[in-house]
Amino acid sequence: MTEGHLSRWDWGAIASGLAVLVAFGLQQRRARGPRLDPTGTALVMIGTGLIVYPVTEGHLNRWDWGAIAIGLAVLVAFGLQQRRARGPLLELSLFTGRAFPAARVTSTLFFAATTGLTLVVVLYLQLGLGLGVLAAGLTLLPWSVGLAVASLLAGSVLVPRYGRRIMFVGLGVLLAGVLAASHATGRADLLVPLGIAGLGMGLFAPAFFTTALKPLRGQEIGSASGLLNAVQQLGATLGVAVLGSVYLSGSLDAAWLCAAGLLAVTALPAALQ
Repeated sequence: MTEGHLSRWDWGAIASGLAVLVAFGLQQRRARGPRLDPTGTALVMIGTGLIVYPVTEGHLNRWDWGAIAIGLAVLVAFGLQQRRARGPLLELSLFTGRAFPAARVTSTLFFAATTGLTLVVVLYLQLGLGLGVLAAGLTLLPWSVGLAVASLLAGSVLVPRYGRRIMFVGLGVLLAGVLAASHATGRADLLVPLGIAGLGMGLFAPAFFTTALKPLRGQEIGSASGLLNAVQQLGATLGVAVLGSVYLSGSLDAAWLCAAGLLAVTALPAALQ
């Protein structure tokens, strides 16, 4: 263009340059990935909040049940909105078949039981036995050590060799630890059962996440990981609310049995993965 009069070759060069710029723009747009979905994000946040908040309050009245019902309706609306969204928050293929939906239920139940259980143990140690914060925390050390050791063993040796079967071994070991802990009469009696429970959790987690994510396609992994993390947090919140409320209502035995029941039920959706 700096030459003044444009020949057909100049116009051809300009057209070629514009084509390169358009191609570059399209490539950059693809590289940025999917669009944001503010509507879907708002719906899932509102629906989850309406369900979780009343549960954390403890005793549910009719207004709380109404909020939960509205929350479920909002989540249904979220599901319908995702089907029509141009850039959905989640990969819709994750909701087909039975394997990954079963994994979501498994994650919710499992982390409800384990997270709620750790809260019950700490409350029992501090409120029931009168221990300080440090002593209560150290009592959970066998759980953490067992979890670390079993996770390393499962991830490096057992899961590659035996696959999803390690999930059920882990659930069985964890359930045995919980039932043993339910018969404890003091802090010392809890140490070994908590260590067993930690071993069970460490065996379960690597096998579960490997089983849940391995069959998925590459474009599904991001949504699947985020969704599993979301239901994990939801399950943990519900577990803290439910098991904490059961214990604070005056029944430690009922809290142990509730956690054991959740773990037993977890085996059902895990079998469908």
